[in-house]
Amino acid sequence: MKFRFKNAMYLLLFLSVIFKVNAQDKTVSGVVSDDVGPLPGVNVIIKNTSRGTETDGDGRYSIKTKPGEVLVFSFVGMQTEERKVGVSNKIDVTLKSDQILEEIVVIGYGSAKKVGSVVGAISSVSSEVIQDKPSANVMDGLQGRVPGLQVLTSSGEPSATPTFRLHGTGSLSGGSTPLVVLDGVPVNSSTLTSLNSNDFESVTVLKDASATSIYGSRAANGVIYITSKKGRINTDPKVTIRTQYSISNLANTDFFENVLNSRQLADFQVETGFRTRANADQLLLDNPNDTKWYQVYYKENVGLTQNDISISGGGEKTTYYISASQTNQEGIAYQSDFERYTFRTNLDSKVKDWLRVGVNLSLGYDERELNPSGSNSTNRGLAWLAQPWFSPVDENGVRFDRIPGWGRFHPAYREEKFQNDAERIQLNPSGYVQVEPFKNLKIKTQAGLDFFDFTQNNVRLPSFIGSLGNGSISRRTDRSTTLTVTNTAEYKFKINDSNSFTALVGHEILDNNFRSFGASSNGLTDDRLIELDLGPDNRDVFEDNSSFVFESYFGRLEYDYNNKYFFDFSVRQDGSSRFGANNRSATFWSVGGLWKIKKENFLDNVNWLNDLSLRGSYGTSGNAGNTDVDLANIGQSIAINFQSIATAGANQYNGGTGFQIGNPGNPNLTWEEQSKLSVGFSAELFNRVRLGVDYYNRKTSAMLLDVPIGLTTGVEDIRSNVGELTNQGVDVNLSFDLLSGEDFYFSPYININYNQERVTELFDGNDFWIIPNTGVAWAVGQPVTYFYPIHAGVNPQTGLSEWYLPNADPSQVVNPNTDRNNVTSNFNTAALQQSTGIKRNAPINGGFGFSSAYKGFSLQADFAFSSGKYLINNDRFFSENPNVFAGFNQSTRVLDYWKQPGDVTTFPRFDGPNFTQFDSTLIEDASFIRLKNIILAYNVPSDIVKRVGLENVRLFTVGRNLLTFTDYLGVDPEVDSNIALGSNPNTKQVSFGLEVKF
Repeated sequence: MKFRFKNAMYLLLFLSVIFKVNAQDKTVSGVVSDDVGPLPGVNVIIKNTSRGTETDGDGRYSIKTKPGEVLVFSFVGMQTEERKVGVSNKIDVTLKSDQILEEIVVIGYGSAKKVGSVVGAISSVSSEVIQDKPSANVMDGLQGRVPGLQVLTSSGEPSATPTFRLHGTGSLSGGSTPLVVLDGVPVNSSTLTSLNSNDFESVTVLKDASATSIYGSRAANGVIYITSKKGRINTDPKVTIRTQYSISNLANTDFFENVLNSRQLADFQVETGFRTRANADQLLLDNPNDTKWYQVYYKENVGLTQNDISISGGGEKTTYYISASQTNQEGIAYQSDFERYTFRTNLDSKVKDWLRVGVNLSLGYDERELNPSGSNSTNRGLAWLAQPWFSPVDENGVRFDRIPGWGRFHPAYREEKFQNDAERIQLNPSGYVQVEPFKNLKIKTQAGLDFFDFTQNNVRLPSFIGSLGNGSISRRTDRSTTLTVTNTAEYKFKINDSNSFTALVGHEILDNNFRSFGASSNGLTDDRLIELDLGPDNRDVFEDNSSFVFESYFGRLEYDYNNKYFFDFSVRQDGSSRFGANNRSATFWSVGGLWKIKKENFLDNVNWLNDLSLRGSYGTSGNAGNTDVDLANIGQSIAINFQSIATAGANQYNGGTGFQIGNPGNPNLTWEEQSKLSVGFSAELFNRVRLGVDYYNRKTSAMLLDVPIGLTTGVEDIRSNVGELTNQGVDVNLSFDLLSGEDFYFSPYININYNQERVTELFDGNDFWIIPNTGVAWAVGQPVTYFYPIHAGVNPQTGLSEWYLPNADPSQVVNPNTDRNNVTSNFNTAALQQSTGIKRNAPINGGFGFSSAYKGFSLQADFAFSSGKYLINNDRFFSENPNVFAGFNQSTRVLDYWKQPGDVTTFPRFDGPNFTQFDSTLIEDASFIRLKNIILAYNVPSDIVKRVGLENVRLFTVGRNLLTFTDYLGVDPEVDSNIALGSNPNTKQVSFGLEVKF
């Protein structure tokens, strides 16, 4: 027995030693790849723990583990793999593409979701698409990338905010800008210019009622949800440094190149009797110049620099992302510059198993100069009217401060003497606390602030030779604070393994306060003494303040049966201080469904079909008018908050304070109402082709319109809920993995939106309503349409222009074939204005392009297009009217004018009325295709990079707006307005950059 016991003890001791050896930590390493090559950023987690790491730029990983533990390898869009740790210290894994892209997106309140389980129609754009763009605003990089989202940049001003609309114009006057949400907190759309796009992880566009109705009264125009970057758990600090330098020029110079040169203008003036031949010859002899004035008023090869640094990582419970950036962009117009500094820190921590907290802080500061000389100003917007024989410099090349003959001041001199600068401080802090008192119940409180302080200064120095010793100064400060506090409770539960439910309830309050203060004075005498109190003349001061509050209660119920059938229902009640006491609250709701048809048994053996999903939704939302603070139209931004209330305004009369009627008030004023039906499907074929199609029908009623009333009441109009507008259309998104191999791929895409807009009801029984001085009208049964006198051409016998007389119903378009004789040569705007049948808003918008790579090189190109877009080209009223603007330069088109009977020409006789009137000839097709971005990048081989201790080195060059294809005769077809006059044109950039990670 002793012998056996002793042997047993030895055996146990031996097994104990073996167990301890085997149970010791060991380091396992390997490479994770896919069909193309190594995968960076793959999560490697020890199953049922929070310990893990991720692969580096070469797909390599290293992790401490124990035999018997299981490593879980996961990556977005790939199937998750598990490997059990054994004796070997090396585990290589090849991940396979998932049939359904399992990208995680945040679409509203509550937990993030996998794209494949989202009932609503959404489009998500990743950070790879957004980054590197030489533009201060992220929306510029989205142009042409999201079907149904129209993005237009109307100005080359570096600080310009693009306009963007989703599925057409949602309201005739209540605002059509989608709600912008940053990490769960609504923000002003102008805030985007103060943020660094390289800090964004993704931008998700929520399109249909199922996705947007949970936002209620602010989501009638869709939602742009921006998620900023976060750190990762158990990840060593990663540092990314990016630097970029760009050169900017005019995007398109065709309009400027199409004016007469010195010889052409002189000959034309002789031909039309403005000069004698001898006078013209002597003029050209004395002034042997042929100045291209756009090259004087717009700078060439101006610079843009951007520098970024970010640090991210995380421990077992806390993740962090910290970044800072500097951007300095010089505008091509004088007095046009933008310099911005940003700082961001995102912290998330799992304090306890049941408690999570997070804090996001975004701080932006920028200084901007805004060129003031657009519209009818010959100091830039109409400077091409200058005669080309004048020169901006003397014979020695020295600049004239005041240009002889032209009589205007050189733009560089004006920049020295006029200061039109502004500075903006943007602060967007937010934080949350989330508790999980028991499994699957999450209670969350989040608070966020959208704050800006904007100060603008306008100074004319006393040394300005146009007003010596009489300088002026004006200064205004605008401050807006929007606080949003949201409380939600979300509970997930299952009934057996097939039925999954998620229920969410919440409360939200939004409180906005705006204050504006300004003052001005004249009579400054010294450039060194520029202060408001030093101007003794014309002193003035003003102050405005405004506020509004929204309070909301909302809920959502989601159901998933066997990961095959998905349903959701949401409801929200909103109350707003903007509306009358009789209609302050409204309730909005939606219902939606998703059917993953590919998971049905009858499609199991259809191998060429990898995914097929059908979705549909119907719901309502509202519009309380634009809640953005628009500093360009600050009076409207303030007034909209009090239009339900009868108010009185103060004035100054005979040295005292008086009162006047302000707003008549409307206690019944309430929300615009919108309903939206959406049906769509998505499919993937042959693991290569992805197709998405969505149809929508969007109806807006009880619109917020200013209805005219009799002037005997003391006011012109009253804000009321009237009228109806519909938008229906289709989004199509098609992409291919056309070529793919071991070290290359080529993937083209195209997306397109067709939108049909129609006004279906107005007010007071009107069939149409012409908006004064815009050339635009609303007509029942038609889209928003241009109403203008319709030019019938130049009569070949008389040389006079002729215009069609309107039908008895001016909203009906004349037929040139039957009404050719129903014309007049007497121009009268009021008598001749009628429907041109030309739409104000383009019905077709979209984009196309491709991404590709070969070994370390990658190439991406993105085109944006707009078809059926029209503009009133008001510049041509000046450039094609030589008998009105005699002596000024003109377009070469004016050479085609009537001289004798029988001539078929563009313009009438010179000795008659205007060459050009405000008629349909100025309404131009501004459709365009623009190469929005092209990016060529090279990743330096990792074996070279590793030698110097770096993780990745990437060189890249970016082109923006390099090509523009259009028949539009004006400065820039992208202007988003009914009229273009003196626009600050878009720019094109060529950029070179370097990105280093370590």
